[in-house]
Amino acid sequence: MLTKEEYLDLYERSLNGDCSPEELIRLQQYEDDFCFSDDADSDEVLKEKIYNRLSASISREENVKRLFPWKAVAAAAAVLLMVASGFLYFNGRLQQRNKPLAVIAEKTPVIKRDITPATNKAVLILSDGTEVELNKATEGQIAAQGNTTVNKSGNGQLVYQLTDKPPTTSLAVFNTLAIPRGGQYNLTLPDGSKIWLNAASKLRFPTQFTGKERMVELEGEAYFEVAHNQQQPFVVKVKGMQVEVLGTHFNVMAYADEASINTTLLEGKVRLRNEGTAAVILNPGQEGVFTGSKGFKVNKADIEQVMSWKNGYFIFNDEDLTSIMRKISRWYNVDIEYSSGTKKLSFAGSISRFKNVTEVLNMLALTGTVQFKIEAGKITVIN
Repeated sequence: MLTKEEYLDLYERSLNGDCSPEELIRLQQYEDDFCFSDDADSDEVLKEKIYNRLSASISREENVKRLFPWKAVAAAAAVLLMVASGFLYFNGRLQQRNKPLAVIAEKTPVIKRDITPATNKAVLILSDGTEVELNKATEGQIAAQGNTTVNKSGNGQLVYQLTDKPPTTSLAVFNTLAIPRGGQYNLTLPDGSKIWLNAASKLRFPTQFTGKERMVELEGEAYFEVAHNQQQPFVVKVKGMQVEVLGTHFNVMAYADEASINTTLLEGKVRLRNEGTAAVILNPGQEGVFTGSKGFKVNKADIEQVMSWKNGYFIFNDEDLTSIMRKISRWYNVDIEYSSGTKKLSFAGSISRFKNVTEVLNMLALTGTVQFKIEAGKITVIN
């Protein structure tokens, strides 16, 4: 029986055509031992099956699985290290998988039903209270708000455009874009600023920016690419605080069920201000954490993890199980229950957000520390 180090060495050399006939036989025999070989399987599916099976034999800590940083290890080693916590890294980059991992369901039969991932869906609430289900709306202009047209330009994209018509009222006209659990949507404001909204989020905004500032109100999570306008700063108002910018790229996570509001800056500069007088300045690569009465704390940001939702991945870096399950609840529109008191478990690794929920849960279950049951739109955590 090969060790995982010997298998990695043989596998990598086989990809490069450097294995002897005898070594190729050893490699094939090792893969056959997993009982995963199926003539109908593609090479990609076979590799995933092998890596998933290897995870069961890698030793791990009882409560917290600590893995080496993926950028600091060789590509092949990274595969097995990340699989130790039930997730996949390939070739130093995150790769999206399109094929199902049927073998996992066989290994964890407690998961009997499946739930599909989120799609581009949202409800647009116009100034008069009219609600438009955007996933059912056809492309093109769907409304006119003041001197602004509202257009659905493509799958998951809503665009506001100013017209040459004079405003019909001097009062600000507000719209709200509401993203349900199990949804996501993109929005372009009339000033050209672009916003990506995560599941279970809501954004209230004027259909035309007037006055000294461009203010929007956020619940949930969104990534902003703000159009620069030095004369009219952009302000994101969230519960208990404000994010003030001129033109920059940043992410705000402000879910009601999270303990803090996290603002992460990718480009430019922002000022965070609470409802009192406290304020902090963020530079690129920093994260401002606001916890209400405890004020602000500035940390070095894990940009890759923060932006994973927008880039189509779950990335967990020693993240506790309850936090992971909150993300799963929002993305898959499913309720979470715990069969008993939860152990303090943490996981590290990555998987595509566009997998069905069973594939995400089975990856976690392969650690041997937790199990799940799915029934009637509810996931029960058993550990």
